[in-house]
Amino acid sequence: MAENKKEFNTKVYGIFAIIIVAAALVALTLFAYTSRYTALSPEKTARLYVDTIVQSGDGYNAYKNSLLSYEGKFGDFIRNNYIYPEIYENYKPGDSTKDLKGLNDKELKGEKTLNDDGSLQGKVTERMYGCFLDLVRENNGFDNYDAIFKAYISELKKVRKEIFEDDYFDDEAFFTTFEANLSKYGESLTGCEDEFDKNTGVQTKEAVKGKYQELFGDDYEIKTEAVSAENADIPDIGEYGIDAEIAEAKTVKVNVLVNGELKLEGIEITVVRIGHSWYVANKSCDTSSLYKFYNDEM
Repeated sequence: MAENKKEFNTKVYGIFAIIIVAAALVALTLFAYTSRYTALSPEKTARLYVDTIVQSGDGYNAYKNSLLSYEGKFGDFIRNNYIYPEIYENYKPGDSTKDLKGLNDKELKGEKTLNDDGSLQGKVTERMYGCFLDLVRENNGFDNYDAIFKAYISELKKVRKEIFEDDYFDDEAFFTTFEANLSKYGESLTGCEDEFDKNTGVQTKEAVKGKYQELFGDDYEIKTEAVSAENADIPDIGEYGIDAEIAEAKTVKVNVLVNGELKLEGIEITVVRIGHSWYVANKSCDTSSLYKFYNDEM
């Protein structure tokens, strides 16, 4: 009897395990479906745009849900419109770079570029952080991306040349530096923990208490919610340099809550539908308040 009872319990536990695994798989499938098909909902598209910004001040990656990313990756948009014109003489957006020679020519790499162990790039990143902050503050966020990218890249070329002592410049120089600055800016808001190299044990990052933690508590919670969606006038697609037809447009109002308390009400985000997908018409949106809800001044 004891053996039978033990066998019965094992079977029960096995059944429970199968149920738990099945439930987990269902949950993961639903999560993947929801994430993948956000663009099919105007409310989800608008909410994600706002949420990306308020969680860590990241107006840069928010553009991945906008019309700027309609024809390709947002990184390619930056390359074609801001980086390549600085690398190749007389380059125009849309030109092929296949046979062009410019500042990314390997022959321009000096000794310091060839032998950098990361320390010189670290100096570039540190020097550029002040420029990054100034541009975000002066422009009240990332809405004026044109001014931000042009000014940042122009300054980056000067700083890089001063530190590396050559004329070499490529797209990696921008993305490595800019995204590191963006990460540091985000951590100034959200805070971060101590980090150590898993191989050497050397501390690579010191813990920082962020602005959000100082104002809202260590266990703060920021949530966004789409509260309404109404038909809107269709914006001029020509402003984005896109050859497409907008089927419809909506204005979605999004609220921002911190620890359950309403902080920003009715942020208006214009979204448009092309085919079956929705995109944020970012040139019709004002996100400046999303960088100020935690302070009177940035």
